[in-house]
Amino acid sequence: MMKVIFLTKQLPVLLFITLFSAACGSQKTGSMSNVTPTQTLDGYKGYALSVTAPEKGSSALPAKVEIVPGKTMEVDCNHHSLMGQFSEKSLSDGKRYHVFESNGEATSTLMACPDNTKRKEFVRGQGLFLDINEALPPVVFASEGIEIKQRLWSSSTPYAMEKGIAHSVETEAAKALKAYPESLEGYDRYVLFLPEIKNSTKERKVEITPGVTTEVDCNNHRLMGEFVEKNIDGWGYNYLVFESDGGIRSTRMACPDNTRRTGLVTGATHLMNYNSRLPVVVFIPKKDNFSIQYQVWEAGELK
Repeated sequence: MMKVIFLTKQLPVLLFITLFSAACGSQKTGSMSNVTPTQTLDGYKGYALSVTAPEKGSSALPAKVEIVPGKTMEVDCNHHSLMGQFSEKSLSDGKRYHVFESNGEATSTLMACPDNTKRKEFVRGQGLFLDINEALPPVVFASEGIEIKQRLWSSSTPYAMEKGIAHSVETEAAKALKAYPESLEGYDRYVLFLPEIKNSTKERKVEITPGVTTEVDCNNHRLMGEFVEKNIDGWGYNYLVFESDGGIRSTRMACPDNTRRTGLVTGATHLMNYNSRLPVVVFIPKKDNFSIQYQVWEAGELK
């Protein structure tokens, strides 16, 4: 359950943590009733989203919230997009917020349109995706005249990507695979063919997550490295390379010896549009304990 709470430009940037404990000791994001101002931003309007995170240990599937900037404008038959982008800001105490900077202008395709196609429409800008896994509700600021909407994305369970290619039908994606590099020195190639989804207008994305299986303790662990997107000259296709030496960073809590176990440590993810007409091709370091997972995300209603 999510709601957007509007904060007028006279109010300062609101950065807060509202925690409450249930009988089981879980923590969730709370309401916006206890807010402490810390900084003002002239010429911007602020929006704070109250997001309920899953309880610790819950079996609920992961969720993301997309913060969508936009402007209601008169449009024609062309596709229109609001110009501007989000930037992340930090205060001296490390708390973060996001600012969408835009002059309110939109770009569009240039098809000739009949006059009777003109209508009012919410023209969207580049959205911001945030995981719902923290006790700090997102706070965003937008330039005057820009509206902020949001929608919840729900996820499938994670699936493992395989190195081998198992397909018996010459699909459009399988034919396109011939244009992709077959190997990369020091890396293994993983290929994913996404199924075609018919009779659905829902927007979908695919998230690629690298991981390494290793011994862990009670601390939080993170695989170091990043995805680099490569372009295939002459085709316009892209593939991913996860560059990592396998290093892991973690918090430094003292842990009892009996917390040590073998577990999967994940790294930075890559979110991409769902496209069954092209293969998803990922290269990861050639090491026995490396693996790749993917999840399919589905958009909810824009509110």
